[in-house]
Amino acid sequence: MADLYALDLAFDLLDGTPEAVLAEVRRQLASPDGLLSGRGSAWRVGGMLVGEFGPAERGGWALTARQEVHEEQLPDVEDLLLLLAPHIRPPGPVGRIRHYEDEAPDLLVLREGRVVQPALDPRWTASVSSGRAGKVWSCQISREASSG
Repeated sequence: MADLYALDLAFDLLDGTPEAVLAEVRRQLASPDGLLSGRGSAWRVGGMLVGEFGPAERGGWALTARQEVHEEQLPDVEDLLLLLAPHIRPPGPVGRIRHYEDEAPDLLVLREGRVVQPALDPRWTASVSSGRAGKVWSCQISREASSG
């Protein structure tokens, strides 16, 4: 069974974002092993894989990406979001993540300079017995397996 996630990101980076950060975004979009480099039809999550990055209308840079990521790549997604979080134009959501078997995604929101994943429905966090449980995190995109 594949542990794949649909990762959708859409936000602007501030005008003063360092060139090294912008270069990393470009690498993630263009490198064959980049987290944001998938294009074409998604394998399990449905829809198309896309990634666009360019000047934003309000200044700075706009990033939009929809990717299919494996559970093993989630630490790399966390690292990328940790790098980008201080440069994301606030406020509001920056994206969402959804396990391919789930019906609804979890929002990724910028709060106090960090990207967090709030549980949208308190009952969802009680679903530990189903084998996957969401959690509020600070740039930790992960699911914890139930221990019993």
